[in-house]
Amino acid sequence: MTLALVASLGGAGIALNASRTGPQIATSQRLLLGRVVDERGQPVPKATVQLSGGSVAQTDQDGSFSARVAGGPLLITASAAGHLSRTQAAEAGTATDIILTAAAATTVSLRFGGDVMFGRRFYDRNDDGNRDDAILAVGASVAQHAALLAHVKPLLEDADLTLVNLETPLVPNPWFSAKGPRPGAFHPSKEFAFASAPESAQALLDSGVDLVDLGNNHVFDALGPGLASTLSALDRVGMPHFGAGRTLDEAWAPAFIRRKGHGLAFIGCTTITGFEHLIPYVANAERGGAAQCTADRLRQEVAGARSRADLVVVMIHGGEEYNPSQTTVVRQLTSIASEAGAALVVNGHPHVVGGVTVQGKTVVAETMGNLLFDQTVWPTFLSYLLRVDLRAGSPVLATVDPILVDDYLPRPVVGLPADAASRRAAGMLPGPLRLLQPGAVYAPDWPVGNQQQQLSVKAGTLARLSPGWWMSAPPAGSQITLGEDLLWTGSFEDLDTDPSTPGAHQWQFGASVLRTTAASCSGVTGMELRRSPKSTGDVVLTPTHRQLVPSGTALSLVAEIRGASTGATLELALFGDTRGPSVTTLRATIPARASAASGACQRVRIDTRLQPGIVAVQPFLRLASPQSNTRAAHLLVDDVRLVAWAAAGASGRRYDTVEVREDTTLELRNDRTGAKGPAFVNASH
Repeated sequence: MTLALVASLGGAGIALNASRTGPQIATSQRLLLGRVVDERGQPVPKATVQLSGGSVAQTDQDGSFSARVAGGPLLITASAAGHLSRTQAAEAGTATDIILTAAAATTVSLRFGGDVMFGRRFYDRNDDGNRDDAILAVGASVAQHAALLAHVKPLLEDADLTLVNLETPLVPNPWFSAKGPRPGAFHPSKEFAFASAPESAQALLDSGVDLVDLGNNHVFDALGPGLASTLSALDRVGMPHFGAGRTLDEAWAPAFIRRKGHGLAFIGCTTITGFEHLIPYVANAERGGAAQCTADRLRQEVAGARSRADLVVVMIHGGEEYNPSQTTVVRQLTSIASEAGAALVVNGHPHVVGGVTVQGKTVVAETMGNLLFDQTVWPTFLSYLLRVDLRAGSPVLATVDPILVDDYLPRPVVGLPADAASRRAAGMLPGPLRLLQPGAVYAPDWPVGNQQQQLSVKAGTLARLSPGWWMSAPPAGSQITLGEDLLWTGSFEDLDTDPSTPGAHQWQFGASVLRTTAASCSGVTGMELRRSPKSTGDVVLTPTHRQLVPSGTALSLVAEIRGASTGATLELALFGDTRGPSVTTLRATIPARASAASGACQRVRIDTRLQPGIVAVQPFLRLASPQSNTRAAHLLVDDVRLVAWAAAGASGRRYDTVEVREDTTLELRNDRTGAKGPAFVNASH
């Protein structure tokens, strides 16, 4: 059911108590099914699969295994003789493939994480000058720093060599209040400057990181003394680094490391130079800083490193913040590095994840997003770790492991956010990546699977594609539109591998909102907004932060309603800035309906196209105060989606939502041979 839209002026800002906890949903033991295969897709018998709690399963001759597991998502580790082991997130009820690369003795595995810093809001969570809510105390120990990476540590350790972009200087006094004057030790004119404590270096080592890239626009935030302190802190604990230095040549100097007989060289540079300031961020003939990316120097350094090493890895820092597609400049530099002999080019700076592809023999990641960062912009929460296994100088396997940066901390995820991150990796660029476990996968020796399913659908159908399913180009002139859900966690399920988080990740609500099975429409749980007859304020459920969306985007805010009292609304607040009040709020009244223990939920929807000047939106579910002082009120809601619709004719692995405006037959595809289960989740019209 699609409801009429009413636009009204006014702000959507409401004081809320953010709830990070809630009632745990009881879960019985469920069956985890999976298979272990090698990089060619061939089964690996007698592999060991380590599960939470110390239990172990073993694969049969077909590489299959099964185990009873309790609770929600978990990390599992598979190993087999002669193969590289692998750790990844898994969930009971979902088929799990684990890929173990063969020839472990001659294959080197590299793991890449995105941007890392331990400063600013880690010391002052709300950036309000009050450190009562700090995640890190000033003077925090190495162990307290390492605890921030505890949930992804098993993945960081899951490689021969793991590296991240360390986007912060390391100084003894890293924090200053955003409400006061900036200390003289920090860059005087750039908009954002921050630092982390020297303990961060050892914390990264203890968490499984083996070397760091410094070729970025924040390594010089504490100026020359801060750069010197950073290099000293890293050298003191034995952490190799590259991309910045005390001199121009030192900034460009590759880091050389040997693993399993392979000589590896790492080069980093930045296109974000700071030349608009009196004090740039990059090194020159007179002083140190980050290496500035230039075509000639990059080509020279890659070619020189290639003559001395078996593999060259390049990390380019550049692009536009929050844009998952790289700029022409960064793409040109990426091509130069590839042509000069780089085996991998792994880029960053936009703080959001982009596509992964292969150019010639070079694996390219356009932007790695965040690993550990304190940003409050919704698109930055979705991320992944990239692992590339190489043999004889060439990639034999590349995979992404999706993570969610939830309340600044990274956690491996399954379900919708994992599907969203995988679709970004496999669907944003043309190339050979496919939607396989653990996320998006490049396996050049794996026979291409192309499971197909034809579905007859009626006009008015709006459906989410099940993970792994995608749609090729619709026929010319068809009334079919594909879109991308920007919320990822609107199912309110427990989606990460941290058992202490109860679900409803990155949603804000107070004591009058409960996570409950009674509100579920497609999964295990939904959300119940409730109020007593004597309540005087509105009860509101909303994401913790607004969503950045370009002007001109066609959007649909969709919610599934299990039950509702009079006075419930679905709302979409529109903003002209990333901060401040809304410009207008679009509202759809939710019809009152009795709560149904079974049967279809009712769909409520708001459609709009963002006008010029609108840069962000934020959904709200609202239960207004009762008109009667003798009746309670409630709203049972699930499967909230904010769909950004693609242009006509768009297709491919990126899109997770399809809408059909005429009776038709859809041809859907799955990269996993023998994929089972429905191609649609929660389809209705």
